[in-house]
Amino acid sequence: MHTLSRRRFMQTTGLMGLMAAAAACGGTSGAGSGGSAGRLTWWDAQESGKEAKEALFRKFAESPGGVPVEYTHVSAAKFPQALQLAKQSKQLPDIHVNVGIGAQVEQLIKDGWVAPVELGEAALKRLDGQLYEGIHTFEGKVYSWPIYHYRSYMAVTWFDTELVAKAGLDPNAPPTTYDEFRAACAATQKASGGDSHGLAWCIGMPIRLGFAIDKMAQAGGFEGADGCLFKTGEYAYHDDAFVNAIEFMLSLQKDGLIAPGSRSWSDDVARGRWAAGAATYFISGPFTAGSTLETIPQWKDKLGVGPVLVPEPGKKVATYSGPREGTYWLSPTCKHPKEAGRLLGDYFVTDSYAVDLADAMLQPPSDMEAVAKSNAHPAYKKLVGWFAEQAYLCPAPVVRNPKGMTAYQAETKEVTPGLGDIVQGAFTGDIPDYRKALKELSDKMSAERDRAIAAAKAKGAELSVDDWVFSNWKPEKDYTREMYG
Repeated sequence: MHTLSRRRFMQTTGLMGLMAAAAACGGTSGAGSGGSAGRLTWWDAQESGKEAKEALFRKFAESPGGVPVEYTHVSAAKFPQALQLAKQSKQLPDIHVNVGIGAQVEQLIKDGWVAPVELGEAALKRLDGQLYEGIHTFEGKVYSWPIYHYRSYMAVTWFDTELVAKAGLDPNAPPTTYDEFRAACAATQKASGGDSHGLAWCIGMPIRLGFAIDKMAQAGGFEGADGCLFKTGEYAYHDDAFVNAIEFMLSLQKDGLIAPGSRSWSDDVARGRWAAGAATYFISGPFTAGSTLETIPQWKDKLGVGPVLVPEPGKKVATYSGPREGTYWLSPTCKHPKEAGRLLGDYFVTDSYAVDLADAMLQPPSDMEAVAKSNAHPAYKKLVGWFAEQAYLCPAPVVRNPKGMTAYQAETKEVTPGLGDIVQGAFTGDIPDYRKALKELSDKMSAERDRAIAAAKAKGAELSVDDWVFSNWKPEKDYTREMYG
C-alpha cells in the first residue's frame, strides 16, 4: 500500500493550494460542505459513474427515512487539499473517498477524519471474507470496505485504434514487449506526419509514476510489491526489474517518442491530451476507459487496450496486489450516521451496484463477474479478462499482525525521494544516476523500518522484521488467508 506521511500530507496542503482546490470543487447541488440537518454530503473524485450514484441517491431520498444526498466532484489531484480545507473549516463532507490521502487509517481515526459505519446484516453478509482487521476494520468495527477488486494494475497500455491502423498496425494485436512498444510508438508517430507523438504520460505526477513502474517491475520478474521482496522481506528497489523498466521509459523520451508536455502533465491532463490526439498511446490505470468515455463518448469507436508491457517475448505476466483498501468513508461530524450507514450498506453493497461499477469502467468491481453482465466497452472487458489471469493477491504484513503493524504504521516517517520522485528525476535530469538512487531508497526504507519497529516496540507493540517475510509465497499464486498460518 502506497502511503503518504502525515507530515508530508500537511506540507502538501498549503493555503494557496487549498483555496485553489476549493475553487475547483463542483457539486450537483452547489459547492460541497459539511452535513446539515436533513441531508448528507458526498465527495468523490471520479466523474465516471456519477449518474449511477445519483440514481441511487434519488432512490434513497425517496425511501422511508431517507434524506437527500448532495454529490460533489473534486479532481483527484486536488482532493487532499480540498478535504484538508473542509476539515479546517469544520465542514467535512459526511461521506467521502480518500483519494491521494495516504495517511494511515488509524491516524485518521485518532485525528477525527473517519468514523465507523453501521451496516445492516445483509451488507455484512455480502462482505463476509472481504474485510481485514487493520485495513477495513479496527477493534472489530467496520470503517470501510473494498468496492474494487485486487486483480488490477496501473500500467495498462491504452491506444487510439484509428492512429494505430493508420500506421499499418493491427489494433487487435497490441504491443506486449518493450521493443514492440517502442517500434509501435515510432511507427504511429511517423504515420501522423508529426501531428502526434507515440506516447502521452503523466511525468508531472510522481505518485502515478511509482504505481506504473512498480507494476512494470513485477511484470518484469520482481517478486515483491512496493520494493519489498515477499520471500525475504528485503527492500530491493535497485533490482534489475525496476532499473530496466525506468531505462525503457527513458529510452522513449530519448528517441523523441513521448509528447514533450508529458514532463509537467498529471494523469488527468495527460489523458485529456492523449484523447485530443497528442499521442497514440497512453499508459495509466483501468479507469482510463470510463474517464475518457464519460467526457468524450465518441471515443468508443477507437478505444483500444493492451496489457502491461514485459521486457522480452514469451514472458508470462504476473503482478501482485495486497487486499484492496476501503473506498467510502464516514466522517465523525456526520449528523445522520444511521442514514449514512443505510445508504452505504443497502445501496452500495449490492449486486446491482457492482454492475453499476462495471458500467462506469473504473477499477474492476470486487465482484468481477459483474463485468460480464455490464454494458462496459469491449476493450474494458478484455482488460478485466487479462487482470483475472495476470494479477494475484499478495501477502500483507498487516493481515499477519494487525495490532503490531498498526503500531508500526503510527511510527513510520516518509522516506524521500520515493520511487515516483526518482522516476520523475530521471526524466528531468535531476537524478541522472537512478540506479544509485534506487539503492539508496532500498537502504533508507530498511533503516526506517528498523527505526519504526524499535519505536513501536518501545511502546509495547509486538512485531519484528519477520512480519515482512513470507517464505511460503509462490509466484503466480494467490496468497490466501490460510497461508498466514
